[in-house]
Amino acid sequence: MGRPSLRSIRREELLDAVVGIITTKGVAGLTVADVAKLAGTQSSKVHHYVGSREEMISAAVDRALISVEEIVLNALTSIEPVNRLEAQIEILFGTSLLEPHINQLIDQLIAASYLDEGIRSNVSRMYKRFLEILINSFELAVPSLPEAERHQAAHTILALAHATPTFEWLTLDTNNINDGRLAAEQIVANAKLRCQEVSK
Repeated sequence: MGRPSLRSIRREELLDAVVGIITTKGVAGLTVADVAKLAGTQSSKVHHYVGSREEMISAAVDRALISVEEIVLNALTSIEPVNRLEAQIEILFGTSLLEPHINQLIDQLIAASYLDEGIRSNVSRMYKRFLEILINSFELAVPSLPEAERHQAAHTILALAHATPTFEWLTLDTNNINDGRLAAEQIVANAKLRCQEVSK
């Protein structure tokens, strides 16, 4: 594998600036001029390497998706299928997804998605992929559980994983992360028991 091209290096540097601005100022604060300033370059270079503001936002969503997907899939590669759900809960409720470049970026994109159909479409695509990975883990761990129940369990865990850091940030309760994890673990335990019942 060769070295990355200058173009890909410059693009990644500019995307670092895009993500930095979105996480600190929100999508509304994202301008080509600010990206150029933060990256120490000219606006024309931003347009050349990253494109329009809409393309920058789309690239930020892609980066968040790739980051989360890499964390999840890398952690699951050596895990037996029957144990993937527990490993995924560890990831979803652990510290790796609480990194600002992931958690705050996703929160800012979700907030902006209420006002921008393009952002909503991209964020929806990202969450559909997260759900797909979780459903796949349910299919491997509890294959005889009815499909509707696997989907419902996966959806509930994803909703918990999304809401828990927000509740933590809002300091609604100091046990938010732990409570969210416990609820997700109970969903998995119930799914495994239900799978055994269905298999009988």
